[in-house]
Amino acid sequence: MTRKKFPLPNVVLSEYFKLENIIDVYPYGNGHINHTYLVEFPTCKYIIQKINDDVFANPFAVMNNIELVTSHIRKNVIYNGQDARTCVLTTILTKYGQTMAIVNDEYWRCTRFIEEGITYDYTDNPEIFEEAGRAVGLFQRHLDSFQARLLVDTIKNFHNTPYRYNTFLDTIKIDRVDRVKECLKEIEFVNERKNKIDIISKLLHDRKIPRRVTHNDTKLNNIMIDKITNKALGLIDLDTVMKGSLLYDYGDALRCGASTAEEDDVNLDNVKVNMEFFKVFTRGYLSEVKGIIVDEEIKKLVYSFFLMCFEVGMRFLTDYIDGDRYFKLTHEQKQKRPNINLERARNQLKLAYEVENNYQQLTNIVNEVLGQLGYRIVLDIEESL
Repeated sequence: MTRKKFPLPNVVLSEYFKLENIIDVYPYGNGHINHTYLVEFPTCKYIIQKINDDVFANPFAVMNNIELVTSHIRKNVIYNGQDARTCVLTTILTKYGQTMAIVNDEYWRCTRFIEEGITYDYTDNPEIFEEAGRAVGLFQRHLDSFQARLLVDTIKNFHNTPYRYNTFLDTIKIDRVDRVKECLKEIEFVNERKNKIDIISKLLHDRKIPRRVTHNDTKLNNIMIDKITNKALGLIDLDTVMKGSLLYDYGDALRCGASTAEEDDVNLDNVKVNMEFFKVFTRGYLSEVKGIIVDEEIKKLVYSFFLMCFEVGMRFLTDYIDGDRYFKLTHEQKQKRPNINLERARNQLKLAYEVENNYQQLTNIVNEVLGQLGYRIVLDIEESL
C-alpha cells in the first residue's frame, strides 16, 4: 500500500494519530506567527501548529498559560450549561500524555477543530461585530475569578507603551538602515503625544484598576462565532494570554474592527472611525462585563482605543526604521511593497488621530450605551485627550 504524503512530518502526526486513519492534511489559516495545519478524519478535524519559538522563547510557559486559562473557562461554561467543546479550545495530548510534541527541537501542539464556529477576517455586519464585543466581554466574565498572577508573561512588556516608546527613541538614534529621514513627520506625531501614553500603565501600577487576564490579540479572526445562530462562542489563538488590563483587549479589538479602512490601506483619507461599529461593539462588550468592570476602567474605554492605535502604529514605525526585523516581510512584499511597515504605521497613527479628533463623540456613544444597559456612571463629555 502506498504511504500517504503529508505537508508536515509523519513523526509529528504520529505523536497524536494513527497515520492510516488520516484523510488529509493541509495548511490552514493566514496567521503570520505559527505554522498551522488542519488534519482531517472521516468524522472530525484537528488543528496542529508548530509554535514559533523565535517569538515565544518559552513554549512551555505558553502552553501552561493556555491550559490554566482554558481549564478555568471550561468549568464556567459547563456550570452555565453550555457545550464546552464549542466555547473553549481543547488541547489534545500526545500519545505520551504531554501538551506538546518536541520533534527535532521544534515544538508542536494539537487542538480540537471547532467545526460549529466560524471566524471572519472582515465583516460589514454590525450584528456580527456586536457579538464580537460580547465574546471579548465573555472572556473577561469567565476569567474574573481567575488569579492572573498564575500566568507567565510570555512576551515581556507586550503592552507597556512607555517601554515601547523608549525602544522607538533608541531605534531612531541607531538608525540602522538610514530610514529616519523618510519618517520625520511620523516621528514628530509620536513625540508630540509622549505625555499621553502611560495612563493605563500608571493605573495598573497604582492599583487603581485591576490586573486581569488579557488575550492581547482580539482581532476579529480570533473571535469564534456560531455558524448557525451567529452568536458569540469565544476567543481562540491564546498564545499571548498574559496579565494586563481589559482596556488593552477592548481597544485593540476596536483598532482592528472599527476602522473604515484595512490596516495597510495607503489612502489615509479612507481611515476613519466607524461610529456604528464602535457603538455595537461597545454595547456587546459592556453587556457582558457589567458587574465586573470598575469605574476607572469605564472612564478610559475611549482612551484605550486611541492608545492601541497609537502603540501599534509606533511599533510598525519602529520596525520600519529598524529594517523590518520584527514584522518581517515576505518575498512578495519585498518586491511589491517594500515600505509596507511604514504604510501600516501611517495608517494606524491616522486612526489614532481620528480617535483624538472624535473623542467627545465617542464618549457620547459610550454614555448612551451605559444608559441603555443600566450603568450608573456618566462620563465627562468635556474631557479630551
